[in-house]
Amino acid sequence: MLRQWSGIDRASNQIPIELEKAALVDDLGVWEAFIQIVLPIALPGMVAAFILSLVLCWNEYFFAALLTSTNATTLPVMVASQTGAQSINWWSMTALSSAAILPLVIVAIFLEKLVIKGMAAWAVK
Repeated sequence: MLRQWSGIDRASNQIPIELEKAALVDDLGVWEAFIQIVLPIALPGMVAAFILSLVLCWNEYFFAALLTSTNATTLPVMVASQTGAQSINWWSMTALSSAAILPLVIVAIFLEKLVIKGMAAWAVK
């Protein structure tokens, strides 16, 4: 069958294999069943994982500070460099923080529909 090769036991699967078997009985191929049945069910979880990994990679301060020189800095390093010995440049820190957060907010707004759809799909049994 479709998932015989995986080492995952039956109790830990979240997508019922009966849906895949029913798609195969309805004369769909393996790839058609995957694209039409499995992928729409798994897509909200994949989108949530994508958003989480995007935020974690985007805000990776340590590697950016360690691997860049003074001529090439990333946004997290530029935000942190707005603090001086005597004062903090609040206006540029605010502008840089907004520029760093805005792309993540835009991606989350566009993908929010898929996450909510996935949460609602498993709420009714």
